[in-house]
Amino acid sequence: MQNLTAQLQSLISDVERLIDLTYQDIELVKTAQHAKVSMNNKEKNSLISRFESNKKSFNDLLLQITHSHPGQELHEILSTEEQLLLDDFRKKLLQLHTANKIYAKFVVSLNEFFSSLVSAILPMKQEGYQKTKPKPAAFLQVSA
Repeated sequence: MQNLTAQLQSLISDVERLIDLTYQDIELVKTAQHAKVSMNNKEKNSLISRFESNKKSFNDLLLQITHSHPGQELHEILSTEEQLLLDDFRKKLLQLHTANKIYAKFVVSLNEFFSSLVSAILPMKQEGYQKTKPKPAAFLQVSA
């Protein structure tokens, strides 16, 4: 089952790179280097596509293995190395989940900050549930 081992190693490698990029993005956001964040997005999108494809192949292989050993649990079928890699894969996915939650908090905070900044500079009038832009005459009026 070398194929399973190789697939797990590839998946782990992709997740580790996604974790690294996410933490890099967090640091870039902290230092307001947003252009570099968008550059990382290209690599992230490529990694995510590859990960999804590899994950599907991995799932298909796991299904084949379990169907070829009916009545046996996965831990009975897999070698010790494969079990360790599978555990490592789960841990890496949890780390990625944590990194994404941290990144999402920064993104939401920045969005709220910029939205409040824009509404302080360009006041919006609340009409029911919708916000409307003020008429040009009222735009940035100076009060004496």
